[in-house]
Amino acid sequence: MRLSVVITSVAMLAVTAISASGCGTSKADDQKVADVPRATPTPHKVVVMVDHKKRTETMTTAGTVRDVLTQVGIQLGTHDLVTPPADAAPAATIKVIRLLSDPVTKLVKIPPPIVRKKSSKVPAFSQRVLRKGRTGLKQVQIAYVKRHGKKVKAVIAQQIKRKPVSQILAIGPQPSGVGAAARLNWAALARCESGGNPRAVNPAGYYGLYQFNRQSWASVGGSGLPSQASAAEQTYRAQLLYNRVGGRWQGQWPNCGRYL
Repeated sequence: MRLSVVITSVAMLAVTAISASGCGTSKADDQKVADVPRATPTPHKVVVMVDHKKRTETMTTAGTVRDVLTQVGIQLGTHDLVTPPADAAPAATIKVIRLLSDPVTKLVKIPPPIVRKKSSKVPAFSQRVLRKGRTGLKQVQIAYVKRHGKKVKAVIAQQIKRKPVSQILAIGPQPSGVGAAARLNWAALARCESGGNPRAVNPAGYYGLYQFNRQSWASVGGSGLPSQASAAEQTYRAQLLYNRVGGRWQGQWPNCGRYL
């Protein structure tokens, strides 16, 4: 019984000693923590753009884009597009686009550019495909906006998804005439045949300046309709036809050939 009382007394003295020695946080320690300085946000410059025009700039410590816009007195509309998003941290530039509707996203084809290269290996007024082109793709955002007091549809953002690949064409020479035939009066023949109109079409099946039919046009290397070719090509092929028949124009232009 006496031994138990002694042990209990020793234990209580130990607890008292530990408490007195400062286990846990003392008032002094609390004072040290309170004295540690807290970091103050450094103001930084933010430029605000509205509808692609600089609206204002400000020095700010705001934590979100929305807070910055509030600070400079810009209120967002229901459909307005904001970059970065309103609840994100502000970037050096904030862009606001005023919209009258929610944006609609579409995928649009980009026609391939055409590159034309002159080539003496291709027949005159002809072309050959050296490389096929490939259509590109871009993603566009379209919405209604207010422009000059009117509600109009506009592209507000776009992003290339696939670049187009150029089509490369070899283009043959475009001579101004064919030998001695070039010295004849082709302008007078054209005035008589078609009134000088390279797009003239006769319902009987004759086309262009010199009123070719399809067969005679094809016989001198023409493709498509004569009336779809340039005036220079039509004159060139008319001269080829003249040479082909040995200058006997009566069979080709029986009514107007005399003007040559």
